[in-house]
Amino acid sequence: MEKKNVIISFGKRSIFSRLLSAVFYAIMVYVLALFFLNNAFEFTEKYFISFLHLVKFELILIGFALPFSLSVSHHFKFDEMMYRKYYYVGPFGYGVWQKFKKLDRVSTFLNSRNECEVNIWDIRNNRYKIAVFNKIDDAVIYGRDLAENIEIKFKERN
Repeated sequence: MEKKNVIISFGKRSIFSRLLSAVFYAIMVYVLALFFLNNAFEFTEKYFISFLHLVKFELILIGFALPFSLSVSHHFKFDEMMYRKYYYVGPFGYGVWQKFKKLDRVSTFLNSRNECEVNIWDIRNNRYKIAVFNKIDDAVIYGRDLAENIEIKFKERN
């Protein structure tokens, strides 16, 4: 196999998800701006407690916004034999590189929630969950295409 880097990404989130997350982030910025415009900074217990209430509310808003804006991609560095699952929101992201042995196969199977998973397996039987589909045919097509692109074998399981 040619030494190359592969990024498996599912593109941008839907317009509805991006719009909904933008609304939550806008509310966050608006509430934060209102707090600092209406409250002069002072070293008092009352100010500190109101600031903690603001932080609590901001964390709740982040909890609503993140599921609509968080995306995941899978990065493989075949020249260094490394893999990472990269979580990102816009330009900000996080992922930790892990070493893997030689990749063995791409497989699909039906899990307990009746979803069809596409996984990449290495020779030590470590599983890298790549995608989940509602229809088995979609998962098989995606798995075959993925196996062909990274030049490993494909196994279909139900």
